[in-house]
Amino acid sequence: MKFKLFLSLALGASLTCMAQGYKDGIEYYKVEQYDNAKELLLRNLNDPATNKAEAYYYLGCIELVGDNDAEAVKYFDQGVAADPEYGYNYVGLGQLELKKGTKDNEKEAEKLFDNAKDLCGKKDDAVMVAIGRAYYDVDPVKYAKKIEDAKKDAKKRDKQSADLYVFEGDILADQKQWGNAASWYEMAMRSNKDNIESYVKYANTYFYVNPAVAIQTLENLVASKPNSALAQRELAEKYYKDDQWTKAAEKYGVYMQNPNHFKQDENRYAGLLFYGKRYQESFDLASKIISEHAAGDADVFYMKRLQLYNLVAMAQEEESDSIAAAELWSRADAHAKDFLSMTVPSTAKYEPKDYSDYAIVLTALGDVPGSVEMYKKAYEANPEKTDLLKQASEACADAKDYKSAAEFFQMYVDKADYKTNDLFVLSRRYLYWGSTIADTTATDSIAREEVMQKALKYAEMVDSIVPNDLRILSQIANIQMVHEMRFSGRDYARYGEAMPTYDKMLAILDADPEYKNPDNPDNELATYIEIFRYKAVHYYLNKDNENMKLYYQKWLEVDPTNDALRQYIETLK
Repeated sequence: MKFKLFLSLALGASLTCMAQGYKDGIEYYKVEQYDNAKELLLRNLNDPATNKAEAYYYLGCIELVGDNDAEAVKYFDQGVAADPEYGYNYVGLGQLELKKGTKDNEKEAEKLFDNAKDLCGKKDDAVMVAIGRAYYDVDPVKYAKKIEDAKKDAKKRDKQSADLYVFEGDILADQKQWGNAASWYEMAMRSNKDNIESYVKYANTYFYVNPAVAIQTLENLVASKPNSALAQRELAEKYYKDDQWTKAAEKYGVYMQNPNHFKQDENRYAGLLFYGKRYQESFDLASKIISEHAAGDADVFYMKRLQLYNLVAMAQEEESDSIAAAELWSRADAHAKDFLSMTVPSTAKYEPKDYSDYAIVLTALGDVPGSVEMYKKAYEANPEKTDLLKQASEACADAKDYKSAAEFFQMYVDKADYKTNDLFVLSRRYLYWGSTIADTTATDSIAREEVMQKALKYAEMVDSIVPNDLRILSQIANIQMVHEMRFSGRDYARYGEAMPTYDKMLAILDADPEYKNPDNPDNELATYIEIFRYKAVHYYLNKDNENMKLYYQKWLEVDPTNDALRQYIETLK
């Protein structure tokens, strides 16, 4: 019991430590994330630590941005009622007067601004910046002189006013002068290390120019302001946008402990946990989110998708434990069936990965036809993802459906920006397919011939691009042997169709003694054996005993531990 009490107290203390309350809402307002700002200001409005006059001021400013003047008046008036000595609400009311546009309103605005200046004191540069912003937001051209006067007054009050530097940067950002804006934000950072908005705006301006600099800026900010929800979230977001999934998940994990995190961020965090390979945590958070939403909600759809991805990833990780993997594959199968039968929300659709992940599940469960069907659906969902054709081909090859494997890979080569090795794989796909055609009828013979010619065609294309490559030449020789079996049954070497290719390979091998050196890790002893075996069998079938013995002996020279071969050669003597 004491331990539980200690734990709850410790947790409460840590959350209190992290809490900035309504001030997080102000930070979000200053970086123009108005919806987030409003949510946090309202969420913390009745907290005893909240300065209501200040909170109402920023709520009023948010309504001004949305041209909701009636709501803005309400909030500014509530701010004045909460604390008549807090000057900034008079700035907000002054801006509302300016928006009305008459000379009398302008005079009333000036009175309100003067009242704000008197209340805030002669050393408060920020109030002058707020007044300058009020003029700027209403009409930057009409009130250009007023804006300049406000900026000059702010500078008199503080020669290195960070708020003024940020305002200058914002004006340039509005003109899309990003580089110049960033320079002002940097000056604000140097002038006042507590000016959080300058760090965030600098990072946002710089991110697409130099992500590393932007991220370093936010890392520095989080180090100095570890309790700022905005700083934590912005850093996590920048890691996410820079594809640093593990770091993004880690920082989002810290941010999610902040009382001022947003509920919708849980979805992003669940996804980041997946990309950070924390699959069980991602699955569990997705379950929590699902439990908090109605069945037809879009978030349920997205989280069920994420659960499928997590189950597949966990099953793949457990491949060394067949029992655990089998259970996970079974769960993934049931989950995929449920997910893929959902009523799809109007804002969502099934993605290729939904189908391809289920294809992986079905392959693991031995349902190859079902797996191939899923790969087809994945490809249909996005024909631009030609790699799905490769995956379908591989699934068919694993299931020994060589015909479909070749057809899928042919589709890939026809549609994609293929590499030379893809042609080599396609040749092999045709070779395996041709090897399985029974050749018992004339129709079968024609089909087999066509398939083998395609296998040879693509192998020779590769050979023309990468000449004298032993692997490619070996492929050509294998195609020729399989083709030759059409005429001679199992006597694949009777007619010597592969003999010219093997002679060419032998000439390449004999040109470098290292190919025959057993101590050389890159030796080609297996290739020598392939060549000598073929030649020996060819001469045996053609009753040329002298050459037969010669090549059997050559075979033994490169395969001296082959006792069965040695004994066979003894019988030939």
